[in-house]
Amino acid sequence: MSIGGRAMTNPDEVGAASVDYLMYSGYAVLAYLWTRAALVARARLQRGQDAFLEGKLATARFYFDRLLPRAEAHRRAIEAGGASLMAIADPSFDHV
Repeated sequence: MSIGGRAMTNPDEVGAASVDYLMYSGYAVLAYLWTRAALVARARLQRGQDAFLEGKLATARFYFDRLLPRAEAHRRAIEAGGASLMAIADPSFDHV
């Protein structure tokens, strides 16, 4: 909603947030999928020990502990707006 509100007065806001929005959304989708996989693995583990299923649970814990927190940086970048990105003048990119 905040992006949409800012875009009403400055259409550059959508483009400035786009990459971080996609990354943030990807982390959220993966969190959902790892949650589903962990729930299934845990239910199946009640029937007996299985190294593969234990690996699924360990990988889900890794995702939530080590990877998902990166989504917070993308959220902050989205909320920061596009002013600092759009302040870079086009000629700044001419020198290779």
